[in-house]
Amino acid sequence: MIKSSSSELSNDVLEDFRQEAAEQFQRCEQLLIELDHCPDDKEKLRDLFRQVHTLKGNLGYIGLNALMPLPQAMEDVLDCLREARLNFDSLLGDILLVSLDHLKELIAQGLGGATARLDHPQLHALSQALRELAAAPASRQAEVRRSLLQQLDPNSHLPTPTARNDPQATELLKQHGIAMDPDLLFFIDLMLASEHRSHYWQGRGLRQLDLALAINQLGNTPEHPAQLAAAVCLHDLGMAFLPLDTLHKEARLNDEERQQMQSHPHLTYDLLKRMPCWDAAADIVRQHHEHADGSGYPDGLQERDIRPGALILNIVDTFDARTHERAHQTLSKRPLLRAILEINGLAGQQFSPHWVDVFNRTLQQLPALAHC
Repeated sequence: MIKSSSSELSNDVLEDFRQEAAEQFQRCEQLLIELDHCPDDKEKLRDLFRQVHTLKGNLGYIGLNALMPLPQAMEDVLDCLREARLNFDSLLGDILLVSLDHLKELIAQGLGGATARLDHPQLHALSQALRELAAAPASRQAEVRRSLLQQLDPNSHLPTPTARNDPQATELLKQHGIAMDPDLLFFIDLMLASEHRSHYWQGRGLRQLDLALAINQLGNTPEHPAQLAAAVCLHDLGMAFLPLDTLHKEARLNDEERQQMQSHPHLTYDLLKRMPCWDAAADIVRQHHEHADGSGYPDGLQERDIRPGALILNIVDTFDARTHERAHQTLSKRPLLRAILEINGLAGQQFSPHWVDVFNRTLQQLPALAHC
């Protein structure tokens, strides 16, 4: 049984520790709940790290050194979150909440309270599991998290999250380490529903999602994968509300129709800006028709002012349009090589030369993405 050397400390010191620890646990729990809604909030992650780090230091001060590996392992996980090597989701939040609960029990036991649920070997095992979680590759994160939470709390019921209409989408996101949450499931459903609006759109969302995430990954992941995935799912949602006559028109669009077509990013942008934590996705959607040379719309931005995700999505959207039927273009289905050459020929004009290079390398390394 883990005991503190509390006999060597004054009652005032122990009472101060108890009070401060209670405040730290409460603050940690509140931050984890808030992060569930804003997983990319760097300030909240920093605050959570500071709380756990201070709690760990105080354990050493009152002689509970045997408990320090647990908050240290939690720090390892939080450090990965701060450096964006891990993604925060509700599953990870639950793991950290249950870990804090065990630590709280162990501290109470160490100060002469009731026996904790974890003994010393189990404490060691939990600390080791958290360290392994921090080190797990993105492709195994969902599996490791579910397994760890099940071990921590066998009463947890963890139904496998899947998109209602296409489990391929969730499998693809899982491959890129993107954890499912209700918003992303909703975005996938909206993407799939919008594809029924036009027979030209069938399957394009999944194709674009696969290629965009691969380019982002090969380009050192400048965009958070979940934000990019949300933008890809929803970037053309506004087009589904255009008249079918406009969507399926084979002749050149008139000025009014072109203006309608170019207004489509605003709908999704406005919707996403009203939702917590999807600001990056909203900006990607708004900017995905901006051009590297400043000739795009809606704001005429140049490459340096355009989000990487928007630069990637512009290439992916155009490539998919060139290699699959697109109703409002008369030259609608280019051969693969011609489509790639066309993308490269517009580098420095419509497209970012850097991201065209990454696009080329992606198709070279993953040629299957060009033949979906």
